Amino acid sequence: MGNPIIHFEVAGTDGPALEAFYAQLFEWKIDHRGEGDMQYGFISEGSAGAVGGGIRHEPTGSPEVVFYVEVEDVSIAIERAKALGATVRINPIDTGDVTFGMIRDPQGNSVGLIQRPEPPQHSSQEDNPVS
Repeated sequence: MGNPIIHFEVAGTDGPALEAFYAQLFEWKIDHRGEGDMQYGFISEGSAGAVGGGIRHEPTGSPEVVFYVEVEDVSIAIERAKALGATVRINPIDTGDVTFGMIRDPQGNSVGLIQRPEPPQHSSQEDNPVS
């Protein structure tokens, strides 16, 4: 199976208005965070197995919809995308929770890439305690 889509964003010049629209249209609960240019609304619609999403305030950009694909390594995925004709929109950024980046496909569509952290490895000392 290929890499799954794990997140989406809807962006526009009036984030709070978009949040209100989608909350009313689809009965989504939206957790609004941030102010000014850093506004973001995390969508929680409550269905098990649903893809998570967000509403992004983009005051100077064009409205857009972006989907994010989970990859094993964002840097490698970006290099592979570039070899296939994509351009880099956002170089890898480590947030502490995930690493993400964004490309523009050969037609100009934005596609996000997300790498989840590796689970912690147990040391051999923990696996074989000395008595």
